Amino acid sequence: MGYMRHNTIVVTGWDNGAMKRIHLKACQIFFNIAPVSEIIYSYVNGYISFFIAPDGSKEGWRESNNGDKVRKEFVNYLKNQPCNYVEVQFADEQGEDKIIHAQ
Repeated sequence: MGYMRHNTIVVTGWDNGAMKRIHLKACQIFFNIAPVSEIIYSYVNGYISFFIAPDGSKEGWRESNNGDKVRKEFVNYLKNQPCNYVEVQFADEQGEDKIIHAQ
């Protein structure tokens, strides 16, 4: 049956070229799995951010498993990129809200 648990990734950096490449990679990896926001620019200090929205699927469903796999792939990619990121788990029906990965 499954239960709801949302995961999202927020990515922030300052190098415009690198962030555009990272955003493009996110759009490719998450195509048809989870929405990727547009790039947004901070009002101060030139930070650039975007996020990957939750896949919307219940835990244990095929779509959720695909989302888990792709998020893991993207986080592994981010580890070698000039940016900061956080993956958070929230709105968990079992009250298990937490930071999964951060850099």
